[in-house]
Amino acid sequence: MHRFAHAIFALTVPAIMIAPTASAASFSARDLATEEGKFAAWSVKHGMRDAFVEFFADDSILLRPDIVNGREFMRARTNPPIVLDWRTTLSVMSASGDLGMSTGPWINTSKADPKAPASYGQFFSVWQKQKSGEWKVLVDHGISHEKPPVDLPLAAHDLAATAASSPPSFDAEKWFAERGNAVGAQVAYREVIDERSRLLRPDRLPMDGTARISEYLNSLSGKWTWTTQRQGTSNAGDLSWSIGTYAWQSSAGASEAGHFIRVWVRDAKELSARWKIAGEILTPRPPPAKS
Repeated sequence: MHRFAHAIFALTVPAIMIAPTASAASFSARDLATEEGKFAAWSVKHGMRDAFVEFFADDSILLRPDIVNGREFMRARTNPPIVLDWRTTLSVMSASGDLGMSTGPWINTSKADPKAPASYGQFFSVWQKQKSGEWKVLVDHGISHEKPPVDLPLAAHDLAATAASSPPSFDAEKWFAERGNAVGAQVAYREVIDERSRLLRPDRLPMDGTARISEYLNSLSGKWTWTTQRQGTSNAGDLSWSIGTYAWQSSAGASEAGHFIRVWVRDAKELSARWKIAGEILTPRPPPAKS
């Protein structure tokens, strides 16, 4: 399911490390937010389906609920009778200027019934610079929630170049899964979040920063299992994304399964220069359709 899955479906049925160069790094997190704004403007003017076909990469990913080619999936659809608009409130850009994260609120209004209540949520996307020099959406997903009480300003983070990047063999996802098994999910999460982290969950407003996320972590229990399906890393080795499945089992026997997307960053401005979660979105797998 992509960023507007809940709203849309209600209407239609949401390496090798190389040193960054000055020219590569000239594309900033604010520039990425501008690209996201162009994507949103295309959606408002031409329709959601046409915008996704225009701005998605050839190898883009959507969850439906499993991984599908996003551009081809959307190409086979028609524009739904809705107006979708959105904007970035958090963007992160690699020091090599080739990979970034963008997330923020979306709003969906009906063309068929303009007086109908709008629906709201958050999108979560990974953008990648193409060989042509264009920027395209590589991964896209989202959640729905109530109307946000405030309009957040843009927080744009440009990662600092470092000559001492972690080795290409390091896998943050593997480490996180193993750490969670060893010390529990609460502890593992607390070790990889900071004030710039954002977590997204269905029917919840975004959770930003250590204090807000820690409140949520207090409710975590049981055993979590993470299985990575696809991942990628920036040329600078300072930003990586991963997508996969999760399974949760409580001690009382309750369970849940779904998908996750995480963006990891390693910023040389930080003294520890440890990998941190810049953004994460979890969505449960929809129940099987009734026969």
